[in-house]
Amino acid sequence: RKKLTMAANAMTEPQGGSDIENLDELKGKTVRTTAVLDGDEWIISGHKLWPTNTGGVADLFGVVCTTKPGEADERHFAYIYVPANLPGVKQGEPYRKAGMAADKNSDIWFDSVRVPKHYRAWGDGLDARYFREIITTGCLGSAAMALGAMENIYEILYEKCSELRYRGKPLKENTAVAAVLADIAAEIEISRAAVYTYARMLDRPDIYGERYSAEIVARGRALKLKVCDFCCDVAGKAVDLLSHYGIDRNFDVEKHWRDVKMIQLWMGGRQLCQMDVARHFYDCRQL
Repeated sequence: RKKLTMAANAMTEPQGGSDIENLDELKGKTVRTTAVLDGDEWIISGHKLWPTNTGGVADLFGVVCTTKPGEADERHFAYIYVPANLPGVKQGEPYRKAGMAADKNSDIWFDSVRVPKHYRAWGDGLDARYFREIITTGCLGSAAMALGAMENIYEILYEKCSELRYRGKPLKENTAVAAVLADIAAEIEISRAAVYTYARMLDRPDIYGERYSAEIVARGRALKLKVCDFCCDVAGKAVDLLSHYGIDRNFDVEKHWRDVKMIQLWMGGRQLCQMDVARHFYDCRQL
């Protein structure tokens, strides 16, 4: 029976993650974790933090490195696999976050860690290209998670707004409440359509273009931007409507309220999404 291997995408560094992810503009210039080729081995040195599945969970890291620090050249952007149990790899304790408690995030230090040369994922120039695919699939996954949270919030609202009463009738039968519920349903329906449309685009590169193309990356950023905005709005409205039930930990609304903010923040947050969308759709040159 094969053993399940847990992996972590080690990208963000103490100085930030958005600049590393901003490949089109900075081309890996700000990456500080280094990969030095010594014969048939890479020597990895640096510090990463926040990757999902760290803090003792992951067996394998996909590490974003540079083979020439400070150079804005995608040929020097390297993605190298590093097993977690190698000498020189050290992990910290998981951070205590506001949300996503089941997602363990910590620091990783690489102190002259040696891995075979063939552990580089794709090679010069190609690592950056296919890292963009990690971004596009990450945008889709983030939006899908946000959509799932909204769906569950809807289910809770349906139940509680039918059960709770105001002015002698179910909460949902009051005009002001019904208007908010309608907005929530509309945001969910728009998000569902957008998520499935983008999934179709990634599934058919023959029609819509490669997953690493500038257009697909920008569309993914737009998707994550607005679906996460909708999700945070839905969660906030649900807490307002349900009052004490909304913040009671015996129900899941407050958990979604905390968790969905994490989804909005990762992968560069709203601001990087906005900049990538503006650059592509409006041909901005100085952002």
